[in-house]
Amino acid sequence: MNNFKLNLKPITLASVLAVQSIVGSDLLAAEVPAVPDQTSKLLTTHFESRNVVKIEAGDFHFVPGQAAPVHTHAAPAIGYVAKGSIIYQVEGEKPHVLKEGDAFYEPVGPRILRFDNASATEEAIFIDFNLQQEGEPFIVFEQAPTENIDRRTLPTTELDNRAISKVETYVSELEPKAKRTVTATAPILGYVAEGVVTVKQKNGSKKRLVAGQTFSLTEQNAKAVIANKSSEVAAKVVTFYIR
Repeated sequence: MNNFKLNLKPITLASVLAVQSIVGSDLLAAEVPAVPDQTSKLLTTHFESRNVVKIEAGDFHFVPGQAAPVHTHAAPAIGYVAKGSIIYQVEGEKPHVLKEGDAFYEPVGPRILRFDNASATEEAIFIDFNLQQEGEPFIVFEQAPTENIDRRTLPTTELDNRAISKVETYVSELEPKAKRTVTATAPILGYVAEGVVTVKQKNGSKKRLVAGQTFSLTEQNAKAVIANKSSEVAAKVVTFYIR
């Protein structure tokens, strides 16, 4: 058997206090949320540069089986499916299904032949932002709709004729007590897809937002903390960076 010795030194009060001091300083320096958010990119959209004066938004609720009338967009539209699924078809392309959690883009010009609730039994909900130049309408129908469209108007974001040619869409999964800090290197549109969050900006303003509501950051380098204050229920926030 090998012979060995343990070199044990007595633990002193000074050594304990030194360890506490190091650990305490590290904890103070970290200053990070106890629960981080999970953020991922959904879609990057490119289009011809345009001078955008405003971004109109609508929160659409389609009953089971509801079909959208054939329509066109004078302004590019970006959006997100918050609930259910949508059959989407642009003229000249094959139809495909947008599922809950998908982002989408409706281009300027071609007819949108289908934007229909794919389910015969479940509601579908989606948000739609339109990046409009001066005088452009939100949407153009070939014929007046014969069926009620439940479009819930959301606040319009003013952009002062800013040149825009790209939108990047992200989704953040906020677990209970999680938070995310966003900085507006470009104008940001935000949409609460699930749960309840608070949005606190650097200027001190604070809003409580529930699913279906929106917020925006348009000033350069504006910063906001998006926080899920619930200790039990997760939240989901979609952010659109307008570049």
